[in-house]
Amino acid sequence: MTTRSGGLRQVRLGSRDLDRSAAFYRDLLGFEEVPVSIQDARCFAAGEVRVLVSQVGPDADLGGWVNDDVQGGIRHFGMKVADIDARVRDLEAAGVTVLSPPADVLGDVRIAFFLDPDGARLEFVQGNLRYQHVYAPDLAAAEAATRVVPGERPRFDHVAVTVEDLPATLDAFDYPVIGEIRHHDDPRGFLMTYLQAGPAVLEVFSFDVPVRPRPLENDGVLGFQRFEVE
Repeated sequence: MTTRSGGLRQVRLGSRDLDRSAAFYRDLLGFEEVPVSIQDARCFAAGEVRVLVSQVGPDADLGGWVNDDVQGGIRHFGMKVADIDARVRDLEAAGVTVLSPPADVLGDVRIAFFLDPDGARLEFVQGNLRYQHVYAPDLAAAEAATRVVPGERPRFDHVAVTVEDLPATLDAFDYPVIGEIRHHDDPRGFLMTYLQAGPAVLEVFSFDVPVRPRPLENDGVLGFQRFEVE
């Protein structure tokens, strides 16, 4: 992870089986496989952002990652799709672990969460968020005007991270803030802040309760290792 104001360009994942990862990202999700110069790695593009999957050792694990957003670090990455219900049915037919079926949330949005073959949590998103507070109306309007059409490949949309110190995170990245959504019914004080990171969005989770620390960079593990910007 590089703290500078260039756009989000790549997410790095660890995998035990690169052929299995290719079957998942390229054949099932519909990403485009692109050349990569790194040994023991495969690379897949979804729009302007790439997912680089590297081979890890047989004893590698998720590095302590748990499916709880109060844990720091990378939580998931999300893709925009036009036909979320059909896509989730395809995932289920292929034996993919679906964590939560399609559900309507936060305005004109329908989402579902699932796991890749090595345990990285991914999200399908259909539609656009309705922010409670908008800080950059032009960016929010541009997002609202962009939709994935039926038959189009999934488009990389965002990386979600949980942080301990929101002001420090905003200063470090220096991305424009699009808007925010606070979950008023969540006793943990859950706030989601959306930053425009070039061609994608950085979705920043923060809480009023203590966050369990975990680094943003975890090389050598299964699942999420880091994200990279230019």
